[in-house]
Amino acid sequence: MSNNGYNRISVDDIAKYTNTSGINNFVVSEEEMNIDEYPYDLRYPHLLEGIAFAICLKGTGRIKINLQEYIIESNSILILLPNSIIQVLEKDEKFQLEFLFFSFDFISDSKIITEKGVLEIIEQVSYLKLHQKAIDDLLEFHYFIVKQYKKSTHPYREKIAKSLLQTLIYEILQLHQNSTVGMESETLSRQEEILQQFIKLLFKYHRRERSITFYASKIFLTPKYLSKVIHETSGKSISQWIDEMVIMVAKALLKSSDMTVSEISEELNFATPSLFCRYFKKNTSLTPIQYRIKD
Repeated sequence: MSNNGYNRISVDDIAKYTNTSGINNFVVSEEEMNIDEYPYDLRYPHLLEGIAFAICLKGTGRIKINLQEYIIESNSILILLPNSIIQVLEKDEKFQLEFLFFSFDFISDSKIITEKGVLEIIEQVSYLKLHQKAIDDLLEFHYFIVKQYKKSTHPYREKIAKSLLQTLIYEILQLHQNSTVGMESETLSRQEEILQQFIKLLFKYHRRERSITFYASKIFLTPKYLSKVIHETSGKSISQWIDEMVIMVAKALLKSSDMTVSEISEELNFATPSLFCRYFKKNTSLTPIQYRIKD
Protein backbone atom coordinates (compact mmCIF):
# COMPACT_ATOMS: atom_id res chain seq x y z
CA MET A 1 0.00 0.00 0.00
CA SER A 2 1.42 3.33 -1.02
CA ASN A 3 1.91 6.15 1.44
CA ASN A 4 0.63 8.42 -1.32
CA GLY A 5 -2.84 6.99 -0.76
CA TYR A 6 -5.33 5.16 -2.88
CA ASN A 7 -6.12 5.93 -6.49
CA ARG A 8 -9.66 7.22 -6.98
CA ILE A 9 -12.55 5.91 -9.07
CA SER A 10 -15.01 8.67 -9.95
CA VAL A 11 -18.34 8.73 -11.77
CA ASP A 12 -16.84 11.06 -14.39
CA ASP A 13 -14.00 8.62 -15.07
CA ILE A 14 -16.39 5.69 -15.53
CA ALA A 15 -18.68 7.78 -17.75
CA LYS A 16 -15.83 8.29 -20.22
CA TYR A 17 -15.79 4.56 -20.91
CA THR A 18 -19.53 4.00 -21.35
CA ASN A 19 -21.39 4.32 -24.63
CA THR A 20 -24.61 5.70 -23.21
CA SER A 21 -25.99 9.20 -23.34
CA GLY A 22 -25.43 9.73 -19.66
CA ILE A 23 -27.25 11.55 -16.93
CA ASN A 24 -24.97 13.88 -15.04
CA ASN A 25 -23.47 12.16 -11.96
CA PHE A 26 -25.06 8.79 -12.85
CA VAL A 27 -23.67 5.89 -14.89
CA VAL A 28 -25.32 2.55 -15.60
CA SER A 29 -23.94 -0.48 -17.42
CA GLU A 30 -26.05 -1.61 -20.37
CA GLU A 31 -24.53 -5.06 -20.56
CA GLU A 32 -22.34 -7.46 -18.65
CA MET A 33 -19.02 -5.86 -17.86
CA ASN A 34 -15.57 -7.33 -17.46
CA ILE A 35 -13.75 -5.11 -14.96
CA ASP A 36 -10.56 -5.42 -17.01
CA GLU A 37 -12.22 -3.25 -19.65
CA TYR A 38 -11.86 -0.18 -17.46
CA PRO A 39 -8.62 1.78 -16.91
CA TYR A 40 -8.02 0.77 -13.30
CA ASP A 41 -5.58 -1.77 -11.99
CA LEU A 42 -7.83 -3.11 -9.27
CA ARG A 43 -5.16 -5.49 -8.06
CA TYR A 44 -4.30 -2.46 -5.92
CA PRO A 45 -6.68 -0.64 -3.54
CA HIS A 46 -8.84 2.14 -4.98
CA LEU A 47 -11.09 4.63 -3.23
CA LEU A 48 -14.61 4.97 -4.62
CA GLU A 49 -15.88 8.52 -5.11
CA GLY A 50 -19.54 7.60 -5.37
CA ILE A 51 -22.16 4.96 -4.58
CA ALA A 52 -22.17 1.68 -6.50
CA PHE A 53 -24.42 -1.34 -6.76
CA ALA A 54 -22.84 -4.18 -8.74
CA ILE A 55 -24.51 -7.53 -9.48
CA CYS A 56 -22.22 -10.49 -10.13
CA LEU A 57 -23.72 -12.54 -12.96
CA LYS A 58 -20.93 -14.99 -13.72
CA GLY A 59 -17.72 -16.35 -12.30
CA THR A 60 -16.10 -15.99 -8.91
CA GLY A 61 -13.54 -13.72 -7.31
CA ARG A 62 -11.98 -12.56 -4.07
CA ILE A 63 -12.51 -8.88 -3.35
CA LYS A 64 -11.58 -6.66 -0.43
CA ILE A 65 -14.11 -4.01 0.60
CA ASN A 66 -12.87 -1.69 3.33
CA LEU A 67 -10.04 -4.15 4.00
CA GLN A 68 -12.45 -7.04 4.64
CA GLU A 69 -12.15 -9.96 2.22
CA TYR A 70 -15.22 -11.44 0.50
CA ILE A 71 -15.77 -14.41 -1.78
CA ILE A 72 -17.79 -13.07 -4.71
CA GLU A 73 -19.94 -15.51 -6.67
CA SER A 74 -22.74 -15.36 -9.22
CA ASN A 75 -26.10 -14.32 -7.78
CA SER A 76 -24.57 -11.77 -5.43
CA ILE A 77 -24.52 -8.00 -5.11
CA LEU A 78 -21.88 -5.51 -3.97
CA ILE A 79 -23.03 -2.34 -2.19
CA LEU A 80 -20.39 0.39 -1.97
CA LEU A 81 -20.69 3.80 -0.35
CA PRO A 82 -18.50 6.86 -0.99
CA ASN A 83 -14.97 6.35 0.34
CA SER A 84 -15.28 2.57 0.16
CA ILE A 85 -11.88 0.98 -0.43
CA ILE A 86 -12.01 -1.77 -3.04
CA GLN A 87 -9.36 -4.21 -4.24
CA VAL A 88 -9.69 -7.29 -6.47
CA LEU A 89 -7.38 -9.99 -5.13
CA GLU A 90 -8.25 -12.55 -7.77
CA LYS A 91 -11.01 -13.51 -10.22
CA ASP A 92 -11.64 -16.13 -12.83
CA GLU A 93 -12.08 -15.48 -16.56
CA LYS A 94 -15.88 -15.63 -16.35
CA PHE A 95 -16.18 -12.92 -13.72
CA GLN A 96 -18.66 -10.29 -14.96
CA LEU A 97 -20.79 -7.58 -13.36
CA GLU A 98 -23.63 -5.24 -14.11
CA PHE A 99 -23.61 -1.99 -12.16
CA LEU A 100 -25.14 1.34 -11.23
CA PHE A 101 -22.69 4.06 -10.16
CA PHE A 102 -23.67 7.55 -9.09
CA SER A 103 -22.38 10.46 -7.05
CA PHE A 104 -23.80 11.16 -3.62
CA ASP A 105 -25.09 14.52 -4.84
CA PHE A 106 -27.24 12.69 -7.39
CA ILE A 107 -29.30 11.04 -4.65
CA SER A 108 -28.85 13.51 -1.79
CA ASP A 109 -32.51 14.49 -2.03
CA SER A 110 -33.63 10.92 -1.26
CA LYS A 111 -35.23 10.70 2.18
CA ILE A 112 -33.73 7.27 2.78
CA ILE A 113 -30.26 8.79 3.22
CA THR A 114 -31.48 10.86 6.16
CA GLU A 115 -32.91 7.90 8.07
CA LYS A 116 -30.75 7.25 11.10
CA GLY A 117 -28.80 4.03 10.94
CA VAL A 118 -29.27 3.43 7.21
CA LEU A 119 -25.69 4.35 6.25
CA GLU A 120 -24.37 2.19 9.07
CA ILE A 121 -26.49 -0.76 7.91
CA ILE A 122 -25.27 -0.41 4.33
CA GLU A 123 -21.66 -0.19 5.51
CA GLN A 124 -22.17 -3.48 7.37
CA VAL A 125 -23.67 -5.30 4.36
CA SER A 126 -21.23 -4.49 1.58
CA TYR A 127 -21.80 -7.91 0.00
CA LEU A 128 -24.95 -10.04 -0.21
CA LYS A 129 -25.37 -13.57 -1.54
CA LEU A 130 -28.94 -13.90 -2.81
CA HIS A 131 -31.33 -16.56 -4.04
CA GLN A 132 -31.95 -16.80 -7.79
CA LYS A 133 -35.42 -15.25 -7.53
CA ALA A 134 -34.06 -12.19 -5.70
CA ILE A 135 -31.28 -11.75 -8.28
CA ASP A 136 -33.77 -12.11 -11.14
CA ASP A 137 -35.92 -9.39 -9.57
CA LEU A 138 -32.91 -7.07 -9.16
CA LEU A 139 -31.80 -7.69 -12.74
CA GLU A 140 -35.30 -6.95 -13.99
CA PHE A 141 -35.16 -3.71 -12.03
CA HIS A 142 -31.71 -2.96 -13.45
CA TYR A 143 -32.90 -3.53 -17.02
CA PHE A 144 -35.85 -1.19 -16.40
CA ILE A 145 -33.47 1.53 -15.13
CA VAL A 146 -31.31 1.04 -18.24
CA LYS A 147 -34.39 1.37 -20.43
CA GLN A 148 -35.34 4.66 -18.78
CA TYR A 149 -31.72 5.83 -18.74
CA LYS A 150 -31.49 5.49 -22.54
CA LYS A 151 -34.46 7.79 -23.14
CA SER A 152 -32.13 10.73 -23.66
CA THR A 153 -34.90 13.11 -24.77
CA HIS A 154 -37.35 12.28 -21.96
CA PRO A 155 -37.94 15.49 -19.95
CA TYR A 156 -38.24 13.59 -16.65
CA ARG A 157 -35.45 11.08 -17.18
CA GLU A 158 -33.36 12.23 -14.22
CA LYS A 159 -36.32 12.34 -11.83
CA ILE A 160 -37.34 8.83 -12.89
CA ALA A 161 -33.79 7.56 -12.35
CA LYS A 162 -33.69 9.01 -8.83
CA SER A 163 -37.04 7.49 -7.92
CA LEU A 164 -36.00 4.09 -9.20
CA LEU A 165 -32.71 4.26 -7.30
CA GLN A 166 -34.51 5.02 -4.06
CA THR A 167 -36.79 2.02 -4.59
CA LEU A 168 -33.77 -0.16 -5.35
CA ILE A 169 -32.03 0.89 -2.13
CA TYR A 170 -35.08 -0.02 -0.05
CA GLU A 171 -35.30 -3.37 -1.83
CA ILE A 172 -31.64 -4.14 -1.11
CA LEU A 173 -32.02 -3.18 2.57
CA GLN A 174 -34.96 -5.57 2.82
CA LEU A 175 -33.08 -8.38 1.07
CA HIS A 176 -30.08 -8.23 3.38
CA GLN A 177 -32.14 -9.53 6.30
CA ASN A 178 -32.50 -12.95 4.66
CA SER A 179 -29.16 -13.18 2.90
CA THR A 180 -25.82 -14.82 3.59
CA VAL A 181 -22.47 -13.04 3.48
CA GLY A 182 -19.48 -14.74 1.88
CA MET A 183 -16.83 -13.29 4.12
CA GLU A 184 -13.39 -14.76 4.72
CA SER A 185 -11.21 -14.02 7.69
CA GLU A 186 -7.76 -12.74 6.92
CA THR A 187 -4.92 -11.42 8.99
CA LEU A 188 -4.70 -7.68 8.54
CA SER A 189 -1.73 -5.53 9.37
CA ARG A 190 -2.11 -3.49 12.53
CA GLN A 191 -2.52 -0.32 10.45
CA GLU A 192 -5.25 -1.94 8.34
CA GLU A 193 -7.06 -3.06 11.49
CA ILE A 194 -6.99 0.49 12.82
CA LEU A 195 -8.33 1.93 9.56
CA GLN A 196 -11.11 -0.67 9.49
CA GLN A 197 -12.06 0.11 13.10
CA PHE A 198 -12.05 3.83 12.40
CA ILE A 199 -14.33 3.48 9.34
CA LYS A 200 -16.87 1.46 11.34
CA LEU A 201 -16.83 3.99 14.18
CA LEU A 202 -17.23 6.86 11.73
CA PHE A 203 -20.38 5.34 10.24
CA LYS A 204 -21.77 4.89 13.75
CA TYR A 205 -20.91 8.23 15.36
CA HIS A 206 -20.58 10.77 12.51
CA ARG A 207 -23.72 12.70 13.50
CA ARG A 208 -22.40 13.34 17.01
CA GLU A 209 -18.63 13.34 16.92
CA ARG A 210 -16.09 15.20 14.79
CA SER A 211 -13.26 15.09 17.29
CA ILE A 212 -10.12 13.12 16.47
CA THR A 213 -9.70 12.64 20.20
CA PHE A 214 -13.06 10.85 20.42
CA TYR A 215 -12.22 8.31 17.73
CA ALA A 216 -8.72 7.79 19.10
CA SER A 217 -10.10 7.06 22.57
CA LYS A 218 -12.51 4.47 21.14
CA ILE A 219 -9.55 2.59 19.61
CA PHE A 220 -7.33 3.21 22.67
CA LEU A 221 -4.76 5.22 20.73
CA THR A 222 -3.38 8.72 20.99
CA PRO A 223 -4.87 11.24 18.53
CA LYS A 224 -1.42 11.83 17.04
CA TYR A 225 -0.83 8.14 16.36
CA LEU A 226 -4.34 7.55 14.97
CA SER A 227 -3.93 10.55 12.65
CA LYS A 228 -0.59 9.22 11.45
CA VAL A 229 -1.95 5.71 10.78
CA ILE A 230 -5.08 6.90 8.93
CA HIS A 231 -3.08 9.24 6.70
CA GLU A 232 -0.34 6.72 5.92
CA THR A 233 -2.82 3.92 5.27
CA SER A 234 -5.47 5.74 3.24
CA GLY A 235 -3.68 8.83 1.93
CA LYS A 236 -6.35 11.05 3.49
CA SER A 237 -6.22 12.78 6.83
CA ILE A 238 -8.57 11.70 9.58
CA SER A 239 -10.14 15.17 9.40
CA GLN A 240 -10.89 14.64 5.70
CA TRP A 241 -12.61 11.33 6.48
CA ILE A 242 -14.73 12.97 9.18
CA ASP A 243 -15.56 16.06 7.12
CA GLU A 244 -16.60 14.06 4.06
CA MET A 245 -18.96 11.89 6.10
CA VAL A 246 -20.53 14.83 7.92
CA ILE A 247 -20.95 16.83 4.70
CA MET A 248 -22.55 13.83 2.98
CA VAL A 249 -25.24 13.63 5.67
CA ALA A 250 -25.65 17.42 5.79
CA LYS A 251 -26.28 17.47 2.04
CA ALA A 252 -28.88 14.75 2.39
CA LEU A 253 -30.70 16.59 5.19
CA LEU A 254 -30.69 19.83 3.19
CA LYS A 255 -32.04 18.22 0.03
CA SER A 256 -34.46 15.60 1.33
CA SER A 257 -35.94 17.08 4.49
CA ASP A 258 -37.78 20.23 5.47
CA MET A 259 -35.50 20.73 8.47
CA THR A 260 -34.23 24.26 8.93
CA VAL A 261 -30.52 25.00 8.83
CA SER A 262 -30.70 25.51 12.58
CA GLU A 263 -32.32 22.10 13.08
CA ILE A 264 -29.72 20.42 10.86
CA SER A 265 -26.98 22.15 12.79
CA GLU A 266 -28.40 20.71 16.02
CA GLU A 267 -28.88 17.27 14.47
CA LEU A 268 -25.19 17.19 13.53
CA ASN A 269 -24.10 18.46 16.95
CA PHE A 270 -22.77 21.90 15.98
CA ALA A 271 -22.65 24.44 18.80
CA THR A 272 -24.40 27.10 16.70
CA PRO A 273 -25.98 27.35 13.23
CA SER A 274 -23.34 29.88 12.21
CA LEU A 275 -20.57 27.37 12.96
CA PHE A 276 -22.38 24.80 10.84
CA CYS A 277 -22.77 27.27 7.98
CA ARG A 278 -19.07 28.14 8.03
CA TYR A 279 -18.13 24.46 8.19
CA PHE A 280 -20.42 23.62 5.27
CA LYS A 281 -19.18 26.47 3.08
CA LYS A 282 -15.54 25.64 3.84
CA ASN A 283 -16.08 22.10 2.56
CA THR A 284 -18.42 22.76 -0.38
CA SER A 285 -17.86 26.42 -1.38
CA LEU A 286 -21.62 26.89 -0.96
CA THR A 287 -23.77 28.01 1.95
CA PRO A 288 -26.34 25.46 3.14
CA ILE A 289 -29.14 27.50 1.55
CA GLN A 290 -27.28 27.78 -1.76
CA TYR A 291 -26.82 23.99 -1.79
CA ARG A 292 -30.49 23.41 -0.91
CA ILE A 293 -31.80 25.43 -3.86
CA LYS A 294 -29.14 24.24 -6.31
CA ASP A 295 -30.45 21.97 -9.09
